[in-house]
Amino acid sequence: MRERFEFVALVSILAALTFALWIGLDTTIVGRISEARCVNVVRGMLESGDWLVPRLGDTLRLQKPPLFYWAGAVVAKLSGNTAAWPVRAVSASAALGLALLIFAWGRSLGGAAEGLLALGSLAAMQQFTSSGRRGDAEMLLALLSTAALFAFYRFESRRERSLWPFALCAGLAFLTKATAIVFTIALPILAYLALQGELGALRRPRAWKVFAVVAAIGLSWYVAVLVFVPGAFEAFRDALLLPLGDSDSHSGSAHFKAPWWYLSVLPVRAAPASLLLPFVVWQLWRTRLYRGEPGRRFAALAFVVPFLAFSFLPQKQKHYTLSMIPGLALCSADALRAAARELGSRFGWLVRGIGPLLAAAGLAVAIWIALFYLWVESLEPLGVALRVGLPIALFAVAGLAALFDRRPGFGLSWLLGLLVLAGIGRGEVELQLIMLSRTYMVLSIDDRERLAAVRRDHEWFAISVLKALEIQDDD
Repeated sequence: MRERFEFVALVSILAALTFALWIGLDTTIVGRISEARCVNVVRGMLESGDWLVPRLGDTLRLQKPPLFYWAGAVVAKLSGNTAAWPVRAVSASAALGLALLIFAWGRSLGGAAEGLLALGSLAAMQQFTSSGRRGDAEMLLALLSTAALFAFYRFESRRERSLWPFALCAGLAFLTKATAIVFTIALPILAYLALQGELGALRRPRAWKVFAVVAAIGLSWYVAVLVFVPGAFEAFRDALLLPLGDSDSHSGSAHFKAPWWYLSVLPVRAAPASLLLPFVVWQLWRTRLYRGEPGRRFAALAFVVPFLAFSFLPQKQKHYTLSMIPGLALCSADALRAAARELGSRFGWLVRGIGPLLAAAGLAVAIWIALFYLWVESLEPLGVALRVGLPIALFAVAGLAALFDRRPGFGLSWLLGLLVLAGIGRGEVELQLIMLSRTYMVLSIDDRERLAAVRRDHEWFAISVLKALEIQDDD
């Protein structure tokens, strides 16, 4: 019975996650500057036939290696679509791959139940679903970096005899975003080896062979560009120095933040799964960073080290949290199971107290979306019900399951409701909000009068719509 539930839960979560990632992905709206750049670079590759040197118009685009551009160009060529869909499809596919990878890693640490908790924690982080729908290199980097760490973990735990899978993933991650792998791959491994007293392993011939393969894959494009493209050296130098705050580098934007900036950013970007952060901190402290449990310690370092490393990097951006959340998902799964064991019956009362509140919050968002369809989009009640009926039912089931302390039922129903709402919100409502903000002045007089009436009669709703637009712009 338990195995059947775990299988049904896995299939259901993956199906809901696929819906959340892919619905509305073919829209022509390009919201972020980074996404617009990727779309134009891919289009330029296909039009010029030059796949070696990314270009944005007539300008060389050498700040990042081209693996993501290549993947987007392949999808664009196969699909015949040169708009935003191909690059977004790469990110959505990478997000699904990362979800499966985190499930596999969690299962290897503590069985299928822990794998599902890790998968659920990852899927419940808004940064994950947001980046999975966005056509830039971040999600592909997260997948390849996490795959490299997982390959290293399997080698260290004697579940895999070869390091070549690690070398391949690390090399491809370098081809995705260059020196970012120092923070996402190299530093977590170095920290783990140092804590385990195994830094001497880096001097072995086998390690140097692996480094050589990673370098050969990662640097191959750089060597080719340096040979064939005049001025490439200066462009590479600027791209390397910019994140370190070098004043002589002018090839991008600056994002200087204080070292403690991510203390406020991470809980927002990992919400609502960040509600588990107190349990995570408690478990990390209680176990002294999993002393005596090498596998769990390495998974924890996959979260802690990027968090600390990016915190002390002079320039920061919100999407850097994407490198932290796979490890955080693994830590959240173990911390939740540990809390259930240690708190005993008190954990049940915690579920009864917080669970219905979470279900009510989900219902409130679903009702807001229903009102948006009803008042702003002027849909018929049946059309509204068809769109939001399922998440409303799922949150109702989640609330009842929480009241009766049916934890698996509560967790699964609530997560599925969240993912369905995320798909509707990002795939339809968010797009309609963007279009409304851009085309309001060209709407018919009747439509503008109708919207003015909504604003007059339901001021709180109009304010919430404006707030949603602000959040979308900030995202």
